[in-house]
Amino acid sequence: MTQTMSNFATELYQEHLEEASFLYEQRLTLFDDPEITWLDIADFEERFEAHIDALVDGKEPALNICKTQAMEGDFGELHAAVRVFCRQNRLDFVHECLEALDPKDTERVQAISDALNHELPAEWKDEFIRILSEGNQKLIPVVAKLAGYRRLPFERELLAALQQNNSQAESNIILAIGRLREQYARTLLFNKYLQHEDESVCSATALALLRIGDPQTLDHCLHSIHSENWPFLPLGLGGGRSTAAVLIESAANDKVYPDCLIALGLLGDISAVEILLSGLGNTDLAESAAMGLNLITGAGIYEEVFIPEEIDEEELFEEELEKLKLGESLYPPGEEPGTTITRLSQRPEGWQKWWAENKSNFIPGIRYRNGKPYSPACLLENLESEKSPRLVRQMAYEEFVIRYGIDFPFETDMLVSQQKQALKKYAEWIKTNGRCFLEGEWYFAGKLMTSP
Repeated sequence: MTQTMSNFATELYQEHLEEASFLYEQRLTLFDDPEITWLDIADFEERFEAHIDALVDGKEPALNICKTQAMEGDFGELHAAVRVFCRQNRLDFVHECLEALDPKDTERVQAISDALNHELPAEWKDEFIRILSEGNQKLIPVVAKLAGYRRLPFERELLAALQQNNSQAESNIILAIGRLREQYARTLLFNKYLQHEDESVCSATALALLRIGDPQTLDHCLHSIHSENWPFLPLGLGGGRSTAAVLIESAANDKVYPDCLIALGLLGDISAVEILLSGLGNTDLAESAAMGLNLITGAGIYEEVFIPEEIDEEELFEEELEKLKLGESLYPPGEEPGTTITRLSQRPEGWQKWWAENKSNFIPGIRYRNGKPYSPACLLENLESEKSPRLVRQMAYEEFVIRYGIDFPFETDMLVSQQKQALKKYAEWIKTNGRCFLEGEWYFAGKLMTSP
């Protein structure tokens, strides 16, 4: 009888772990699902939490299963197991998982990183400072991301790690330094990493410097737009009144990048509307152009579009491959597999009609967001809206920091309940401080930008 009960418990805990794994993997796919709002994800998080609670309540028997599957199971099981280890204060088990980690296995690296970001016990902080200080090259990317995500005061250790020149970890370390807004890093970042050969390092450095409040970064980005793509989003996040004109000129004379159109939307100058409307006619630019237009106008023009299911050519018969090469459909009319989604319209005629009818409501020289003069309240609207894409929400948070110098920690992959708490803090701050900032103007580091 005892053996039967033990077998039943084992199967039950394995089932909880498998379900938690499934829900974690599912949650990762939902962040960029156009049919799922950020608020919808709360349901998956609550279901996931119930399984983790059951595993924690299972004590030693459940812990043993988690330990086994952390090593032998899939990346979702690793994630769930590490969260259980954190709640059970089993740092020794977490160490085993970290030591077994293959840096090239990106799914498992993300799984353990996400788990620590959400669950790290406060009393483990010194242990992770030690890991960072010892320079374990395999673990530095995970610990650096953890420091930035949780705003852990690891500034000195991060700067030391950065100067070890571990190219694999540079972007993670720099992003963490930016999250912590470490002023002492300004000179090192600007002189050494803003001109790095790796564009991802340049992008991370520009964002970090803008968060720290370094205005010369904007000049460097402006001088780099004719040869590189990475400066556009930083310019959208921190650029001044004249930046839109420079980006419009770049779009007219150089290759147009999607990030350039998003940056123009972030800047909010209506002089960019015509170039954004023209971007709708290019399939490679249409999504970014629509996003930019909506950021400025708040028009909210949506369309329903059928997205065909991707075809795996390896699974097709020769006859089907031949049809595919000839451009013929493999399915009878109306039976093609796929999904109908609602998205911002990419049809030029709808936007052109709306702009022709509403252009007179917009004043040249005023900066706009969501069809209103730009203000902290507009950014909060972007963060709160169920229709805001993940990128827009993340950028709105960065703008709070870069434009107004206010930072209540926020990430789009935080638990929905935590995001709501952060948004409440921003709402309270706006209620008290919002009137200190002129609507429709350009700010940087909390100060009105005076350059033309």
